[in-house]
Amino acid sequence: MKSHPKRLAAALVSLSAVVLQACAEDAGPAAPEIRRVGGFTTPESVLHDEERDVYLVSNILGSPVDKDDRGFISRVSPDGEVLDLTWIDGASEGVTLSAPKGMAIAGGKLYVADIDAVRVFDAGDGAPIQDIEVPGAGLLNDIAVMPDGAIVVSDTGVTLEGGAITGVGTDALVVIAPSGQVSRIVEGPALPHPNGVACADGEIWVAYLGAARVDVYDASGERRRELALPAGSLDGLVRLDDGRVLVSSWDAGAIFAIDPAGGGAPRVSTLAEDLPSPADLGWDRSRNRLLVPLFNDDEVVLLDVR
Repeated sequence: MKSHPKRLAAALVSLSAVVLQACAEDAGPAAPEIRRVGGFTTPESVLHDEERDVYLVSNILGSPVDKDDRGFISRVSPDGEVLDLTWIDGASEGVTLSAPKGMAIAGGKLYVADIDAVRVFDAGDGAPIQDIEVPGAGLLNDIAVMPDGAIVVSDTGVTLEGGAITGVGTDALVVIAPSGQVSRIVEGPALPHPNGVACADGEIWVAYLGAARVDVYDASGERRRELALPAGSLDGLVRLDDGRVLVSSWDAGAIFAIDPAGGGAPRVSTLAEDLPSPADLGWDRSRNRLLVPLFNDDEVVLLDVR
């Protein structure tokens, strides 16, 4: 049978469209949904309070190194509604909070890194409980909780001079024991400005502001592993229940994912891009959601991870 050339061409075009549509449908899951919540002022860290199912956002409102009592912590619903912008407010009487950064909850208490001290608040109502001074600290940055209830705090060891980051030589991992005793388990030039920290399985994971790598330490401060990343100026770090580790990079404007790969060589991939100034990450395990504060954009990004 003889086919008409125009009819044959039309049929081929239609068939191509069907094939392309089928390929698109089999290409894998769509890009993760990203929602943005605004209204913050220099948001540095986000924490999911699992007991109350609310997100806490630390706002610096000024310089990360100035003791000006202007910092505050916001409460945000998982739907992105700002419930209380200044839930804990350094400008309020009886509250000291200047440049809040990393946060952690343990034993019903909210611990907040604030330049050279850790502020402790009631996790339920935000009432101030105590201030834990860290003698000789330069810039306390992120906080994580060890299985025994001890608090691990990174001292990034920098200040700002004329808008430039300058090292002050206090780089360390600080441990605050349940008794309140303060000690340094690692310190010195081996730590190139430690920033994000996470604790899991008796290990301490550390991301560096001054290097494109993540180190893993044991509880005594001995380094066990070193993992290279594609870009530096690292900030937040969270470890997921499946063993993956997510790290934010200012240089890349991205979130990197480290997959342990079942004991083999870890695989590093890019989870999300086009995220300028991604600071200290939070994780909502009940929703598989990454919480990303955009430091310079005054926003928090809610990123559902698949």
